[in-house]
Amino acid sequence: MKTHLYTIYVWAMLSAISGLRAEAAGADSGPFTLSCPAHVTVSCTADLSDLDDFGTATIISGNHTYPAGHPSVSYHLNSCQVGTITRTWMEEDMNGHWHSCSQTITVTRPGHAAPTIYWPADVTLQGCNPNTNPYTMSGEDNFPTWDYTVCSMLGRSYSDMEFFVNSQCRKIMRTWKVVDWCDYSPYTGYKIYQRVQTLFIMENTPPVLDCPAEITINSFNCKDADVVVDPLTVTGSACGGQFQIFNNSKYALSKGANISGKYPIGTTRVTYTVRFGCGMTRTCHRDVVVINAAKPTPYCIREITTALMPVDTDDDGQIDDGMVEIHARNFDHGSFSSCGYHPLRFSFSKDVLDTKRILTCDEVGTNEIELWVTDSRGGQNYCTVILHVQNNGARIPDCQPKSTITPPPPYSVNGAVTTLTDTPVQDVYMTLEYPDSIYSYTVTYDTTETLQLDSFINHSGYKLYFYDKVQVVTSQVDSTAVFVRRQTKTDSAGFYVFDSLPFIHKPVRLYGHYEDDSRRFIDSKDVELLTRFLLGEVSFTSYPQYLASDVNEDGLINNTDLNLLMDFVNGVTDTLPGTYSWYVLDKNADFSPPESVLTSPLPFDVLLDSVRLKEDPVPFTVFKKGNISIDQGSIIYTPWETRVAANTSFSVKAYPNPFRDQLQFDIDSPSECVSMLYLYDVAGKVLNSYSFQLNRGLQSTSVSVPEKWNGLLIYKWVMDGRVITGKVVKTE
Repeated sequence: MKTHLYTIYVWAMLSAISGLRAEAAGADSGPFTLSCPAHVTVSCTADLSDLDDFGTATIISGNHTYPAGHPSVSYHLNSCQVGTITRTWMEEDMNGHWHSCSQTITVTRPGHAAPTIYWPADVTLQGCNPNTNPYTMSGEDNFPTWDYTVCSMLGRSYSDMEFFVNSQCRKIMRTWKVVDWCDYSPYTGYKIYQRVQTLFIMENTPPVLDCPAEITINSFNCKDADVVVDPLTVTGSACGGQFQIFNNSKYALSKGANISGKYPIGTTRVTYTVRFGCGMTRTCHRDVVVINAAKPTPYCIREITTALMPVDTDDDGQIDDGMVEIHARNFDHGSFSSCGYHPLRFSFSKDVLDTKRILTCDEVGTNEIELWVTDSRGGQNYCTVILHVQNNGARIPDCQPKSTITPPPPYSVNGAVTTLTDTPVQDVYMTLEYPDSIYSYTVTYDTTETLQLDSFINHSGYKLYFYDKVQVVTSQVDSTAVFVRRQTKTDSAGFYVFDSLPFIHKPVRLYGHYEDDSRRFIDSKDVELLTRFLLGEVSFTSYPQYLASDVNEDGLINNTDLNLLMDFVNGVTDTLPGTYSWYVLDKNADFSPPESVLTSPLPFDVLLDSVRLKEDPVPFTVFKKGNISIDQGSIIYTPWETRVAANTSFSVKAYPNPFRDQLQFDIDSPSECVSMLYLYDVAGKVLNSYSFQLNRGLQSTSVSVPEKWNGLLIYKWVMDGRVITGKVVKTE
């Protein structure tokens, strides 16, 4: 519209100018010629602000030449500033005739340099799922920019390819493309410039490492020991993924989080390396200490007699005391180290410097002493010797055996056995035994008289021969290996005690056993509780409930355990399967989480490294398999929510419960309708579905349930928009 108005305006101006020229020319009747400048072709980069730079039109009238007026201009350029510009002049001669001519300026886009594009740099983004939209990301220069270029029309786009390294590290390869819509070839298409930008996405929050404490293991084979440890756990799993864990132990069976393996005697430092983020690591260390526990084997003379030598302590010429010095080595009878850790050292106590004793009249009589054997690595063991100290030939006055015997010190082991609710349990058989064999040595002496030929020279110088009676004493040592075991029962207070123990420096093992009426304490409450546990209505917070629920002792709690318990309570079977009826366990044991008891070794035994003078009580707890309801304090209830239709006149009753083959339903329906019955297992899986046409009022129907679907079942009736659910138990 503007161009049209401009053209009209130009024509009006030209007409006025033409009239003025006619008057100026007078009555010149010469020829009238309008000449336009020649057509030109220019680049789109040319300055098009003043088109007169490309020439102007002239008028020749007679002998006179005049400049033509202003032309009308028509632009035919596209968005790339390429096309034509037409300049048209129109002039009227003196006779009223119009003359016109045109100039065409062709604007082309010749080849030129590529545009200057500023591409975005690679960036690193922190977090698990940071914003990667370039138009909303924080920061500047997230997308390509360029300087304004004449004859060009640029546009941009991008596409992403994402590469996952791990849950905390991934990369986005963002390909940017810039197209020049003004640069087109019929052979190659539009000119496209592209560049790849890398976006690194990482979560470098380090994990929390709780490196386990030093672990100490005994070796009994003189060289190494099997070490079994729990795998290293790492908390703080970033971005929902798991961290990579490695170890540098050359003795570990695997190079991951578990360093279990066979380790040599000594200390091995193991380094865990946890890899997180994009190649970042964190380390911690754990020492595995293997102690040589292969003690030397002591052999000593079981029984020996020695006599005191008379001593005059006040130098008055009278014997008033006696003494004899003994050395520990003299009591050895062939002790050895199975590991070859020689030489051996002998002492009368753990102190290796206690190698000799001075005996006086205070020791006259029978004494029991210890002969300690220490190898070159510090391993120790001992045996006992009966030493008889006599005052015979010395005839030391007032040096007789003591008339009274000092009672042994009160070395003992005691404790109590209670239920989970701390009720004492009577008649629990408690056993204490020494795991290591105890050697006793017996030395016997045989005295015989023989005739031995002897000789002497008399005064006459003759050598005379004779037979003399000679006593020959021979000794014989016999050793016997025995295992010492004591047994007692708990009293009415659940208390037990082992006193007068024969050895105090050797390890002892304690364990218990209990039996009673197989049906005592187990009833329908336990069946109901196990049923509710399998339904998810209750959970346990203490490990005994999990152990009592595993009726067949397979490490799982499922419908099989429920069926076995139901058969036992209903009298179908007389006993529960498995090895244990009652569990007698270390009361101080703990399992976290409590369900881990199903797959962990059970603490039946308590091992003491020695018997101390004042031994702390060793408590045990006892509970019965199948008696799940004994400790109500450890049960968390989450009631079952049964969805029932709002119309209470609609009801369903299922019976018998438990059932074997046929499940009967009594249904009270307020109207006629088509209903659906669904049967589910405890995992929520649909086992079967049935369709029924119900009449109004009370009615009965039944379904046959296949034998393979034993245990707890859930039924759901869907009737005319109403839903009723319940649970039943199918027995074999």
